[in-house]
Amino acid sequence: MTEEKETRRIVIPEVTRVEGHSAVTVDIKDGAVVDVKLDVFEGTRFFERIVVGHKADEMAHLTSRICAICSTGHVLASIRALEATVQYKPSVRLNLFRELMHLGMIIESHATHLCALVLPDFLGTKDLLTFADKFKEEFALWTTLRSLGCAIQTLVGGRPFHPVNLHVFKLSHYPSRESLESLLPDLKSGADLALKLANTFLSLKLPNIPSLEPNYLCLEQDGVYGYFGDHIRSSEGFRRPISEYKEYLSEYAVTYSHAKKSRSNGKPYMVGAIARLHFYHELLGSTARSIYMASDLARGSCNSMLNNLAQAIELVQAIERVQTIIALLSELSHEPEVEVPEPRLVGSGVGAVECPRGTLYHSYEVDEQGVVIAADMITPSAQNTERIERDIRNTVSHRLAENGAGKDENLECDLETLIRSYDPCNTCATHAVRLRYV
Repeated sequence: MTEEKETRRIVIPEVTRVEGHSAVTVDIKDGAVVDVKLDVFEGTRFFERIVVGHKADEMAHLTSRICAICSTGHVLASIRALEATVQYKPSVRLNLFRELMHLGMIIESHATHLCALVLPDFLGTKDLLTFADKFKEEFALWTTLRSLGCAIQTLVGGRPFHPVNLHVFKLSHYPSRESLESLLPDLKSGADLALKLANTFLSLKLPNIPSLEPNYLCLEQDGVYGYFGDHIRSSEGFRRPISEYKEYLSEYAVTYSHAKKSRSNGKPYMVGAIARLHFYHELLGSTARSIYMASDLARGSCNSMLNNLAQAIELVQAIERVQTIIALLSELSHEPEVEVPEPRLVGSGVGAVECPRGTLYHSYEVDEQGVVIAADMITPSAQNTERIERDIRNTVSHRLAENGAGKDENLECDLETLIRSYDPCNTCATHAVRLRYV
């Protein structure tokens, strides 16, 4: 007679304090994890088909609607992809304004994730309202830094989300030196707050999560800790142009989730702040680097929860870099922007940027009439999905080995904290699904 195995299921019906909607189920049989599902049930959206038939120069403003949190990232990835169709190289001044806009998004998004979504886990509050009531100073820190990031994006982009001032080949309006320098007092006070927040995360005691060697992917940087690039680097040793992304990345759909998964060379991988620091911590400024060197990241820990600290370090770095860019733009302000003939958009191109959550790809094919006939977008959160599931599996397996049949009161809370550490954007992750008519 076959002995019936004991079965158990861990269910988190909705992961809270993340962007969008997702759930987790973990199936356990005879003391071992047999299945893990991260079900992103955010409403399905079809941007890769919606944009087909539209003019190429409309792409930035259509695709920004994929997500408000990282709308700037989608705008810039779209612009870079379209400019790649004609090998257009922006001026130094235009690139600096674009970087300034992107850094505003990094500041706003990282501050929101760290303070409003993650910090309540470590301060023992179950929701944001309780957090705001009990930890007024930390809540005010968030609103101040978030407002700083929004102010930067409003100055450059015309508004903090879904910017209207950024276009292929140009800005429709170039902010003045005086308006740029008006940000400096808030940047100075923001730098102090960001440093305080980073030290808070440096001091946190993390839940017992097993550290597993991940496969990191990140855009290659050239001399500056930044978020733009034309080549990808892998911790497995390869370097490839982003135009070859289909050769080193594979996206695939699953039946239980609206989000696709991604693999690189047949393996799950991780993108985001922790990946960027893995490759480019030596490019950090002195303040951000001192925090990094004092952390477990510098000692080689691969605990995915350290992505929170990695974002806090990037927040310090971003504010410092914004001040540097303002100084550079002030020097260039006396030089008029040289207008050059705008090339006719035609052909195929790939653009990528490092968004708060990792590498975002946009790819377009444009016909002779300047109309988009094919589009592809691969978002950071979709790329991280399988890695999150692996982290959940290994965490539960580790706790089962530690506790045996005993109940782990903290396990479900720790799993939610682990998922939040990736800062998933489930809205972006559901940008498309594959349909089969039967």
